[in-house]
Amino acid sequence: MEITDIFLLFAGGLLAGFINVMAGGAGFMTFPLLLAAGMTEIEANASNFVAVLPANVVGTVVYRHQLSSVRKHLPTRLVLAAAGGVIGSWLLIATGQAAFQLAIPWLLLFATLSFALGPWIKLKLERDYAFDGSRWLWLSFVLEFIVFVYGGYFGLGMGIVMFAIYSIFSQMTIHQANAIRNITITLMTLISIAIFAQAGVIRWAPSLVMMAGAVIGGYFTAKVAMRIPAVHVRRGILVWAVCLTALSFWRYH
Repeated sequence: MEITDIFLLFAGGLLAGFINVMAGGAGFMTFPLLLAAGMTEIEANASNFVAVLPANVVGTVVYRHQLSSVRKHLPTRLVLAAAGGVIGSWLLIATGQAAFQLAIPWLLLFATLSFALGPWIKLKLERDYAFDGSRWLWLSFVLEFIVFVYGGYFGLGMGIVMFAIYSIFSQMTIHQANAIRNITITLMTLISIAIFAQAGVIRWAPSLVMMAGAVIGGYFTAKVAMRIPAVHVRRGILVWAVCLTALSFWRYH
């Protein structure tokens, strides 16, 4: 690994830590940077799981006190996260590089739309939906499982989709939703990392360099996060995500 790659990945990790604290969506930055460091698409995707792991671990610790209020269905959700992570990661390894390259544009389009429309969907559902989503809990679990499978395969944007599902099918507060989201995604990520490591598709040195940057960036950003409106950061990420999605369609189709 060249010194320029180390600098690029560490700086990208700093930016990812900043983005995760401010608005979420750091994967849109880290994935292309890992590609730029010379990885294949599958290697970049697998290594990205390692690079962004601290964000979910920290989130789990921060929101751990909220878990007691939503523990009733937590074991079910953890099982769904584990099973989805296994299936999604196995599909990535089993289908291989060529299939993943064809899927990337559509996966990025789904992630970008989820990132763009997530807050609007959440607001509209809170204001307008007229049915009792808690009576459709089984459907919530089905949708969550599908998202976990997607997350084990690719992962970008899944947190936003999870928030939308919780908004429809539960009366959870944002803090309770964050608690469940972080602990389930952390479990899914750890399982996916284990599968990818066994398959030998993780580039550990670049991943850990970027992870170090993300930890430092997130720590220091937390101290100044209120000084920069998150909406501006989010808009910048969205513009980048749209450009990245358009570029992926041009490159892979």
